[in-house]
Amino acid sequence: MNEQYVIGRRAVLEALNAGTELDKIYLAYGVEEAGPLTDIRTAAKAHNVHCAIMDRRKFSALEATLGVARNDAQGVIAIRPAQASLTLDDLFGVSLAISTTPLLVALDGITDPHNFGAIARSAECVGAMGLILPIKYTAAVTPAAVKASAGALEHIRMARVPRVSEALTEAKRRGFRIVGAALPGDHDYSDDVYDGPLVIVIGSEGEGIHPSVAAKCDALVSIPMHGKVASLNASVAAGVILFEAMRQRRTT
Repeated sequence: MNEQYVIGRRAVLEALNAGTELDKIYLAYGVEEAGPLTDIRTAAKAHNVHCAIMDRRKFSALEATLGVARNDAQGVIAIRPAQASLTLDDLFGVSLAISTTPLLVALDGITDPHNFGAIARSAECVGAMGLILPIKYTAAVTPAAVKASAGALEHIRMARVPRVSEALTEAKRRGFRIVGAALPGDHDYSDDVYDGPLVIVIGSEGEGIHPSVAAKCDALVSIPMHGKVASLNASVAAGVILFEAMRQRRTT
């Protein structure tokens, strides 16, 4: 299937405002017109995107087909063409052209759409230039991922690569420093390791960063745990590390 869906009022509005190509927006019959829905209609008209009213039964069936929990769509689902990815070379080129110290985020084994979307959201919020994603063993840009990203997947660039370890080798050749999130790590996440052109690597919750990927890292950072739970959710850990990196990079 060459079409993707954007789920929820905020995500659809973000897609419109970002200039994302949308074929059509479905609105469930009877949804209120005030607030975000009015903004969606206005933005859709400005971008020549048709809003179609769908009866409640058909809309519920569409939600079920997409695996969306009841009411999560908030009465709004948009359809769009599949999103194209950049090549790794293009991602590096664009990032270094925009900034002398760009930040990229590489995902190694993040297969849960909610985690994927949440990490993309944090990455976009701290100003990351893009995501490096393996072709295999990574979550797709599903409706659940788009919704969890709160629109971030409409703004952040993505490059899909055969192997993350090889992408990191190329990143180092381009002058990027590689910092991986690992437990245990050789640095505390608050240590001064985030300077210069940077790739932060986030691994899966179960296995973490693959050994071949960890071997490419200049530093492995961990977040101290003081409770009875041994580790954080991958997307939460990513948020903590990304915002610490942003804090340090703003003060240097």
